[in-house]
Amino acid sequence: MFLTSALILSGCADRNSPAENANIIIHGGPILTMEGEQPSYVEAVVVQDGKIVFAGSNAEAMRLKGARTVVKDLAGKALLPGFIDPHSHFIDSLALADRVNVSGPPVGPASDPEGIVAALKAGAAAKQLKPGELLLGWGYDENLMPDGQVLSRDILDQAFPDNPVGVIHVSMHGAVINSKAMELYGYTDGMPTPAGGVILRKPGAQNLQGLVMEAGYLPMHSKLPSPGPEQEMAAARSGQLLYAAAGVTTAQEGATTLPMLQQLQRVASQDGLIIDVIAYPFITDLDAILKVNPVATFGRYDNRLKIGGCKVTVDGSPQGKTAWFTTPYLTGGPGGEANWRGEASLPTDAIRSMVQTCYDNDLQVLMHGNGDAAIDFLIATHKEMAGADLDKDRRTVCIHCQFIRPDQIAEFARLKIIPSLFTDHTFFFGDTHVINRGLKQAAFISPMKAAIEAELRPTNHTDAFVVPVDQMMTVWTAVNRPLRSGGVLGADQRITPYQALQAITINAAYQYREDATKGSVAPGKRADFVILSADPTRVAPETIKDIHVVETIKDGRTIYSRP
Repeated sequence: MFLTSALILSGCADRNSPAENANIIIHGGPILTMEGEQPSYVEAVVVQDGKIVFAGSNAEAMRLKGARTVVKDLAGKALLPGFIDPHSHFIDSLALADRVNVSGPPVGPASDPEGIVAALKAGAAAKQLKPGELLLGWGYDENLMPDGQVLSRDILDQAFPDNPVGVIHVSMHGAVINSKAMELYGYTDGMPTPAGGVILRKPGAQNLQGLVMEAGYLPMHSKLPSPGPEQEMAAARSGQLLYAAAGVTTAQEGATTLPMLQQLQRVASQDGLIIDVIAYPFITDLDAILKVNPVATFGRYDNRLKIGGCKVTVDGSPQGKTAWFTTPYLTGGPGGEANWRGEASLPTDAIRSMVQTCYDNDLQVLMHGNGDAAIDFLIATHKEMAGADLDKDRRTVCIHCQFIRPDQIAEFARLKIIPSLFTDHTFFFGDTHVINRGLKQAAFISPMKAAIEAELRPTNHTDAFVVPVDQMMTVWTAVNRPLRSGGVLGADQRITPYQALQAITINAAYQYREDATKGSVAPGKRADFVILSADPTRVAPETIKDIHVVETIKDGRTIYSRP
């Protein structure tokens, strides 16, 4: 249906109205407003000074045209509000160009350890890598390796005897490293495995195999290189263009250390952000961040950078078999452990204390929880730390929340906890989840429909760069729930294209407390738009992933245009 016209400026016919000098009028295609629970359209939208001042009929919009107004004709293409990223790791986009993509198809070229080494060697040659210099790859997924093959320290040592090499796991919760990298990051044979960590050993020995995960990965993760001050502005622009090319106008940096935040603040202070970025300090660095960024500075933008709250990690990843469940994995643990249920990524008392610090400072908390045991812990911790004030509007978010149970969904609805789900897993890792967890549990991963039916406002994310920033892929997986191997995983949890779009527009804006200014095409909101080659609600569901972003507009200015 079409909405009636709306103006935030009274007297649209008044020639002295500021809207008379509208900067832009956009028309000529379906404009999906994302207002309401059913698709609603307007014929035209008018922008002035970076904000929407009118959304309604074409005839009324043209009355606001001035001598300098730019009239943009969509030529049948679809305009939607700019996509809002509910969870990713924006800072990694700055370093991605310096890392080698060793992902499996369709994201990358490597389908076995030999292919990973070949990709690393090609990357080293392109970088003109010198002896002793660090080489990093990303996207390793042991579940895609044929015949039980795995990447190891020995394989990397043979290929790169003179260079430290680390290949970051697809979950971003670990890596496989060679001997030179172990020396660089302080790993030694025989070292103990930290609580909540995985350090894989060679069979029958205490020598390290090369795979480190969760708390066992922290010594490396905390020292990963990032672009220096001379490169960071260019790196930040390249990283933002990855998001803008997907139609994203607001991105999340979802686990921010103090050095990362300082880098983002340097970029922002030099007007280097073309999209909005919301940073969530990782709880290990919160005290240090608060010393130089008081609580009063949280929750507001400064040159398009906002500190949003706190990030707490309760468990790991289901594809890495480090997610925390109430029942055992069918295939054992990452090191072959029997009766393996996973575990908390940090001591549970420490996690409780971290959440208490955030709640005491009235800061929004994002809690990463994948397995149902982790979600049980999340619920219990929220209740404990909120105390008698359970009705307070905290906008606490469960990040990933993939293996949430129906009873937990009901509890989320009662407690007003927001599930930020991850339907891309159905395609990228669904086959692995069926093997590790069984079909019944795997089919209920990221249950968007059940969350909506419980009257929650779920969001849906990419967790980039676990998977690429590709919002049409995310909509496609929510609508179709396809397996990489073919078929459907959890057909009863498929949702409509409009509901899938809500999860990356108005619902995501609500998650960030920005629904008054973002997330829909309505007067008074920021002129953040994405122009698509087709309207996702008006095409065959299986073709949604083939829709491409034509243009991305931030605050009324084009920041990306498809070549």
